[in-house]
Amino acid sequence: MRTTQTILEIVHNRGARGLPLERVYRLLYNKELYLTAYGRLYANKGALTKGIDANDTVQGMNMERIDQIIDHLRNGTYRWQPVKRVYIPKKNGKRRPLGILVWRDKLLQEVIRMLLEAYYEPQFSSLSHGYRPQKGCHTALQEISKWHGTKWFIEADLEKCFDNIDHDNLISIIGKQIHDHRLLKLLRRFLQAGYLEQWHYHATYSGTPQGSGLSPLLSNIILNEFDHFVEHELVPHYTKGETKRWNPSYRRITNNISYAKKTGNVTRYNQLCQQRRTMPAKDTHDPSFRRLRYVRYADDMLLGFIGSCSEAYAIKQEMAQYLQTIKLTLSQEKTLITHANSQRARFLGYDIHIAQDNNQLTRHQRPGQIAKRAINGRPIFNVPSEVIKSWCQRQMIKGEIHHRPALLNCSEFETVKTYGMELQGLANYYRFAHNVSSLYKVKHYMMTSLVKTLACKHKQSVKWVYRHYHRLSTDGMSSIIVEIPNPHNPNKPLIAQFGNKPLRQNRRVPISDQKVYLHRGRNELVRRLLADTCELCGSHDDIRVHHVRKLRDIRQRYQGKRNPPQWVRFMMERHRKTVVVCHTCHTSIHAGKYDGRKVE
Repeated sequence: MRTTQTILEIVHNRGARGLPLERVYRLLYNKELYLTAYGRLYANKGALTKGIDANDTVQGMNMERIDQIIDHLRNGTYRWQPVKRVYIPKKNGKRRPLGILVWRDKLLQEVIRMLLEAYYEPQFSSLSHGYRPQKGCHTALQEISKWHGTKWFIEADLEKCFDNIDHDNLISIIGKQIHDHRLLKLLRRFLQAGYLEQWHYHATYSGTPQGSGLSPLLSNIILNEFDHFVEHELVPHYTKGETKRWNPSYRRITNNISYAKKTGNVTRYNQLCQQRRTMPAKDTHDPSFRRLRYVRYADDMLLGFIGSCSEAYAIKQEMAQYLQTIKLTLSQEKTLITHANSQRARFLGYDIHIAQDNNQLTRHQRPGQIAKRAINGRPIFNVPSEVIKSWCQRQMIKGEIHHRPALLNCSEFETVKTYGMELQGLANYYRFAHNVSSLYKVKHYMMTSLVKTLACKHKQSVKWVYRHYHRLSTDGMSSIIVEIPNPHNPNKPLIAQFGNKPLRQNRRVPISDQKVYLHRGRNELVRRLLADTCELCGSHDDIRVHHVRKLRDIRQRYQGKRNPPQWVRFMMERHRKTVVVCHTCHTSIHAGKYDGRKVE
């Protein structure tokens, strides 16, 4: 039996060479792919979430369930279950539909996703950054940082992209390169499986279910057609000229400066230098120079254009016309054309504009001072004021900074760690922002809320909390620090900190050289499952895996009890959310009657 790594490398090589893929359906009979998929999915938060079948979750996973899926695929009797539809709130007050699948569908979807991703990844455009390995929001923003001199931003957004994908069009696009009728038929059945809402069945005639692991890849496959249209047709058509011509006024003043310097006229020389700094060196309205740049993250697109406003509207119209050929619609409300110097475009939560400052400079700059004119034409990223306001309001109740009631039952360590992770996550995402210092206001609000939460927990004053937990970090930052003993290393305590790191602009995006779509050996849980031995009693009868959603829930439930069950001790001592057990032990665990052999 071929290993997962061998299969994915073969599929990837064919995709990189542009060769068609055949007999893919037979690869779905390989157990190694399912074990790899299980190793990737079992730790997800939604692995234990119940779909329409409450019994079909990752709980009790064993090899027999994989064999059943493969048998159904061989016989052609596999049927996708309808997804359970729930709604999650959006920032604008609307609700986003989310589909919850049963576990066996999740497992098979992950196998198909691994195969399709390995094949399509080398064919995707480098300008696409959403739902791809080694790419993300920061790589998209890093691409935009190179758009010097942009005059117009075109913010393009698709109207209900996931809901409006045409099934026939998607299958036909996949069928151009994947010549396997059975796989295409399986994908079509997945798209048409329907959904249950309030236990009423609804058929699906278009779109892919949001919440499905396969849906983002399918959307990238169909939007890759649009990427190639922009990259190979729009960009070459609206790009001309190697460089802008020189500004005649700038050249004339430069010649006068040279003459004043030669004749020794210092007053005239200084006046001309000051005058030259107020004008661009190149002609900003050069009709022979055009540039169009493009980047996409999922269904959000941003184009930067150097040219006239009428041409920018023509680009928008051509984009809308092409999207109709792949049966997608450009949202007229969210597709905006903004002037890059005087307005700000919103993309991936950032406000983006092009710097422009023609103020006169003095001849002598202070050490380390950057001339404002030096940043002219460069893209500037900013944290939106709405983001600052929203994060500050999260720490407030009725207009005042308040404690968090939901964290009162947590320990001091967990409380400080929660606040610290939230602030650090916010700072990491907005590390490209030119005004990253504006996040210090959020830090102040969170610090006050954290101190009030600890004070409310201990029923003490705020001054008492500062006396016990306030410290100065090595960088001189005011921070809250809590230390607890480390059970594995008494000489190195566990430390939770808030506010110990300065908020700095850092444009470096660490990208791993590892090819994420390839598999590097078996997962540790998979090796334990294949050992076919109960980790509690040593039996070999019907081995399966018992899962818990969070190890913290187990610790809180049995905290303070002298003799917790042995399966609980097994998880807590090894810091695992899983334990491989036999059928008897698994049944006893769920019945609350387990009294197994002592764990060595």
